[in-house]
Amino acid sequence: MRNALRFNLVVVAVSVLFSGGLLAQDFPPMSTLATPLPANLSEFVVDTTKAIELGKALFWDSQMGSDGATACATCHFSGGSDTRDRNQAHPGALGMYQNHAPNSQMTSDDFPLRLLEDPDVATSAVLRDSTEVGGSQGVQKFGFSGVSLGLDGMADGVDDCWGEPDPLHNVGGINVRQVTGRNAPSAVNAIHYIDNFWDGRARSDFNGNDPGGQGNPDATIRQIDLDGNICSCGITMEKASLASQAVGPPLSGVEMSGSGRQFRDLGKKACALMPLADQMVAADDGVLGAMAMSGVDGGPGLATSYVEMIEAAFRPDYWASDAIFDADGNVIGTGTPQGLDEFAQMEINFSLFWGISVMLYESTLVSDQTRFDEWLAGDAEALSPEEENGLDAFYSGGTKCSRCHSGPLLSSATWGELNLDNGVGAGPVIDIDTNGTDGIGDKGFFNIGIRTIAEDGGRAGVGDLTWTSGLLSGNTNLLPDAQVEDVDLTDPVKNAGAFKTPTLRNIELTGPYFHNGSQATLLQVVQFYTRGGDFGGDGTDVHKFVNPIGKLRNKLPRQEAVAAFMVSLTDERVRWEMAPFDHPELVIPNGAEGDSNAVVPGGIHEGESADNAVTLPATGAGGRGDIGAPPVMGFLGGGGGSGSGPLGGTEADPISDLACFETSNGVVISWSNTTPMSMISLEIDHGGVMGLQVVTLSGNLTSFEDPLFRSNVTGYILTPSFQGVELKSSGCFIRRGTFPGQIPHFLRGDMNLDGQVDLADAIDALQGIFMGGTMICRDSADWNDDGAVDVSDPISTLNYLFAGGPAPALPFPLCGSDPSFDTLDCDQINSCP
Repeated sequence: MRNALRFNLVVVAVSVLFSGGLLAQDFPPMSTLATPLPANLSEFVVDTTKAIELGKALFWDSQMGSDGATACATCHFSGGSDTRDRNQAHPGALGMYQNHAPNSQMTSDDFPLRLLEDPDVATSAVLRDSTEVGGSQGVQKFGFSGVSLGLDGMADGVDDCWGEPDPLHNVGGINVRQVTGRNAPSAVNAIHYIDNFWDGRARSDFNGNDPGGQGNPDATIRQIDLDGNICSCGITMEKASLASQAVGPPLSGVEMSGSGRQFRDLGKKACALMPLADQMVAADDGVLGAMAMSGVDGGPGLATSYVEMIEAAFRPDYWASDAIFDADGNVIGTGTPQGLDEFAQMEINFSLFWGISVMLYESTLVSDQTRFDEWLAGDAEALSPEEENGLDAFYSGGTKCSRCHSGPLLSSATWGELNLDNGVGAGPVIDIDTNGTDGIGDKGFFNIGIRTIAEDGGRAGVGDLTWTSGLLSGNTNLLPDAQVEDVDLTDPVKNAGAFKTPTLRNIELTGPYFHNGSQATLLQVVQFYTRGGDFGGDGTDVHKFVNPIGKLRNKLPRQEAVAAFMVSLTDERVRWEMAPFDHPELVIPNGAEGDSNAVVPGGIHEGESADNAVTLPATGAGGRGDIGAPPVMGFLGGGGGSGSGPLGGTEADPISDLACFETSNGVVISWSNTTPMSMISLEIDHGGVMGLQVVTLSGNLTSFEDPLFRSNVTGYILTPSFQGVELKSSGCFIRRGTFPGQIPHFLRGDMNLDGQVDLADAIDALQGIFMGGTMICRDSADWNDDGAVDVSDPISTLNYLFAGGPAPALPFPLCGSDPSFDTLDCDQINSCP
């Protein structure tokens, strides 16, 4: 070590900002949570397994779109969300494109959509801004005429529709697919939300027809009563917001349908189709494999019909009548419906079957096998030291992240968190403290200052169906559960600009982020919160928890550690599309052929563009690995990525080769200086306290020794400055166990543990690699600390000994712990002589 400095030389400041990181016992792994489902499910479903099969088929079937090419899964194919990157921009509230255009290609340079000179300071110069939204493309603009039935009674996947000019989504007068005004939220883990969609308009009390729940008193289904007559009955299924959500997109004239289509029409179509007729289904699909035609004749589709699937899943009360219904649900006769305006009971009730079965399928999409869950279950090394340092920051009082992102789902908008006071309040309606006037609002929905309220009202747009409205009107049936807190009903309502707090599980794979898709990487998300949002501050209705986070500002290592913690929330089954996240084949439109200047005609109707199609191959229970496909990468290659602006990730590193490792005397922090610096501020993070101790070092130093024992994870953040100007920070992290001497010490390169590096060590390494010899300490054999032992390591040893090659990585020449987090280890705690 060069210029080693003891801890007690230049301590100039000690600041305790906050304390209280998460402990493993604070809440259990997600696998312990019960899946919330309606208590009266058995009143409708006779076989849950069959209903799940039906739901998965419907969710992934492209024939369900009016164009025969758009499924629910088209906007939820990647980790449950939409990561397409062409023709995904919507102009937002302004109604006209500003920085993008129809069919434009998004790149990392486009993000964040609101670009600041300093990403950590909300008041810094705005370099780029717009009202645009990163949305999800649906169907082209057309009107619905009717289902297309052949003489054989089988339906065509493409509905009879007429094309309509689209003044917004077109390139040179040729229509491209329409884009939604909000980003598609993930379907994975959505079963746990109380209400669904970003604004929660898909209510928890499913009415069998539409997303509005009890807000639509006219919603009815047709049921055979005990006397054999047809009853026009209203129903309510609690804890069924996914059913409410599922029945929204299929009729949307932007997302899946020609304008004017009704569920009875979709029912007539589906009942005359072969399920997934144009899509391959893996013979080992975890749900549909037994029915897959690929296991029969090698072809696409399922060896069944939607009629048979509905009959196997649902009670006959809802499908077995021979009554014929008109478009209004009135009985007009018995027998077989004739033409497109007469409907069977199964067709008239299709919204019921669709909503419940898709909900039950999505209830299986629970990602509870993450490294974070392993850590919660007691595996102290499931997270890397950097990830655990990020966890400490996430769960500390200084960031307040966990106030809204609470519980195992990391979302306060879930059933498990509804009546718990996790720092924001308990019960459906809570006190909302803002940076302006305080008030009341719906729990789990918060204004965090992404855009102005005028651009998107969020939860307030749900109107009288919010929980706060129900409480104020005395209609407590609109509340998902009994009110807990005694709130002041004369306080102003603060639902405007508030959006559902999403789960952070698999967040690495589900960009772009926020309801408007404005951030491309997790680091950009962390920087958004670091600066206290984009449209917050004094006098606004942005929640008071969204304020600048001083200990993250200009501290890139801490920001990266929080982002790294969020990466640990990825379930590898989701990344590799293993059961239950396996799926049928899906052809996905990623914009139109061409670019934002010109597109290739070729849609269904005149004046429509041809799709730039990408095929997602079918996966079976074993996932992508079984078919030789790479893992899911996420938006623009993944949610990792860099930040932007001063000290935000793009500048040169004034400190390089930073490492920290334990020796017999404490922790040594070692680095190299790549530029002149006047001084270095060393901040020590520990136990959920960022900057627990601050040490000022001379700018010419390149090492430091911390003699204090600090259990578990400690972070060391170095921020150099030159002539009063702060430079970019660097950081390293170390895990030391719960008592001194608990982690292995070794000397890099010393294979035989004799205290020196010589020819015998190279020979031992070669024998271990090629002859199966015993390696007492594989860490010591890893000469370059790349996390692997291979032939390059003994070659490097020989090069060092006989050709003046570089010395091994740390720890060397001092004995100590491994500075890196890898899978290599030593068989004994102290491998030093």
